[in-house]
Amino acid sequence: MRRQSIAVLTLGLALGLVRTALCQPTPDEVARLGTDLTPVGAERAGSADGTIPAWDGGLPKTDPVDPKVGYLDPYAEDSVQYVITAENAEQYQGLLNAGQRALLQSNAQTFKMNVYPTRRSASLPAEIEAEIAKQAPLARTDGYHLLDVGKSAVPFPLPANGLQVMWNHVLRWRGGSVERTYVWAPVAGSGKHFIVKFYQSVAFDQQGYMERPRPGRLFAAATLFLSPPIAIGLRSATWEPIDPIDESRARWVFVPQTLDTRRLPSYEADTIEPFTGGLRTADQNDGWNGTPDRYDWKLVGKRELLIGYNGYKLADRTLRYPDMIRPGHPDPELLRYEVHRVWVVEATLAEGRQHRYYRRVFYLDEDTWQVAQEEVYTKEGKLFRFADHHMMQYYDVQVPWYAATIHYDLASGSYIIAGLSNMEQPWRWGFTGRNADYLPSNLRSLGLR
Repeated sequence: MRRQSIAVLTLGLALGLVRTALCQPTPDEVARLGTDLTPVGAERAGSADGTIPAWDGGLPKTDPVDPKVGYLDPYAEDSVQYVITAENAEQYQGLLNAGQRALLQSNAQTFKMNVYPTRRSASLPAEIEAEIAKQAPLARTDGYHLLDVGKSAVPFPLPANGLQVMWNHVLRWRGGSVERTYVWAPVAGSGKHFIVKFYQSVAFDQQGYMERPRPGRLFAAATLFLSPPIAIGLRSATWEPIDPIDESRARWVFVPQTLDTRRLPSYEADTIEPFTGGLRTADQNDGWNGTPDRYDWKLVGKRELLIGYNGYKLADRTLRYPDMIRPGHPDPELLRYEVHRVWVVEATLAEGRQHRYYRRVFYLDEDTWQVAQEEVYTKEGKLFRFADHHMMQYYDVQVPWYAATIHYDLASGSYIIAGLSNMEQPWRWGFTGRNADYLPSNLRSLGLR
């Protein structure tokens, strides 16, 4: 099977959405939400060749899942349509980006991409969609500043620039609040790895899920390391601002060995996250986050791309973590790829700024505004890292989020896979956060529980 290359569309020609950053969408433009555009701003129609179907509302909300069974795959009967390997990748170059081609070539004997029918499963609660439409005429950016977003989970459903696309990712709906235990595993090129287990509680002030929401705060998070042994008992509290230019991220850490709570001087941008084997920076957590002023942002356009989607095999509770990990990459039989439309945003290091990554290209799924993939380039233009994130719909709470995020170092063959919870307790969603649970002054007592 051979596909024609798909050109990246300039937004002015394709969608008529280009405006200046300070110009809000018109009432006629906002009226497109829920008509020819979905409530979050994606194209409702399918692709010309029928590969991408029209969006029909996504997966409906269900009763709570059985905690012993977990999320069942609603598309388990789908068959693999075709398989892409290093040998035949040229036939599908129009649906692949540079990162995928490099991953295929560097693991030519073991990695493949199983391509399935495209299922546009993403859906949000009706009240969240209504808030998006309400705030769309008001939300704005002023340079790097983020303003007037209200409670919206997609402040810019008709984005005017690349940074507005990225803000949609940062503010996207994640259930309002979530309590979860999950793991990540840094994996050496040989396949040798260790497991990091992590408890996290997050409540979004911005979306009204804190008992006394703090003005200007996006969310508060409390975390606890459960493994490896050296990290057990380490706790942190994080206050994430809505506008990180106006207010810096605040992060405190409780160290059980010294019973000491300290505020970190910086935990953002290119800070290497602990226990990740140097494979992930702070601003790569959850796809992308944090202060945007290290980069100049360019909205390249939209294109069709194979991305990880409906990754229910990655959430299969019959699997154990070691069963999923292979040298060079996870078990490719667990990875489901589908053709979806993505926004393409390029970030280049701003003059006078510092970051260990010079240029980055982000690909964001139009139906969820999640970062689906990221390419990282040196100043000389060499691709050296690639992130490949796999989405699933948590259909009982109508939350599109990740089944797993994967960051590859292409030169060494090492990678980190994160977000797995196959062997953990079910996540808890939608609670009202207690301010006391996210105070740095309480970390010591929480850490000794």
